[in-house]
Amino acid sequence: MGILGVQILKQIPDIPKWIYVRWMILSGQGRIYRDDDSDLSSLIVQHPTNLLTCVLGKPEPQLIYETISAEDDHIRVIAFEENVDYVKRVLAGWEQSIAYLHMLSNEYKCEPVTDHSIRFLEKDELAQSTRIPVGLQSELNEAMLRTPVAAYFVNAQPVTFCYAAAETESWWDVSVDTLEEYRGKGYAGYTVKYLIEYMRSKGKNPVYGAEETNEASTKLARKLGFKPVDKLYLFNRR
Repeated sequence: MGILGVQILKQIPDIPKWIYVRWMILSGQGRIYRDDDSDLSSLIVQHPTNLLTCVLGKPEPQLIYETISAEDDHIRVIAFEENVDYVKRVLAGWEQSIAYLHMLSNEYKCEPVTDHSIRFLEKDELAQSTRIPVGLQSELNEAMLRTPVAAYFVNAQPVTFCYAAAETESWWDVSVDTLEEYRGKGYAGYTVKYLIEYMRSKGKNPVYGAEETNEASTKLARKLGFKPVDKLYLFNRR
């Protein structure tokens, strides 16, 4: 992680708002860019693989441009309440959206999931499945290198997948996906609950992020007992 990473972590608390920044630094995967070697108030943390780019404070526009210069439509820039207006001016022409971060309400009771159709996915099961789209299969392969992937099985085939997309000392980011033809059957909810129980045994609580335009994701969050507690601002190339 390095001395610089330790210094940055001291500035940002382990709360849902900073889950992606802390995860990238804690994992040692985050590339850190800043204008001034002595200034930690304005910097950029970027993941080298998925190019998730978090802008903290107000780095010089040229530094922002340099970190997002790759011609890759998958680059996503995250800004925060305190600097979103600045980032919006720098990234004029980019599409902006809001993602709400949710935490479980105090009323949520973590009950054991007894559905035997849910368990952790094995690597050979992922490789042998012919139903999973290439993009999702690549995503799951990468996830399984660092974290368990819970799956709901129908006729011995995995159809819903849930894993921690990001993880800090206290939190994990819920990533859940169901094959299109199996959506609307409740499989996602069961699978998320299964992983919630497992991660709570490790002392970690879930953070559920949902873009405001994703009604299905927001509906699932509410159904599971999540409540919005913060928001992030996302920027994508048009």
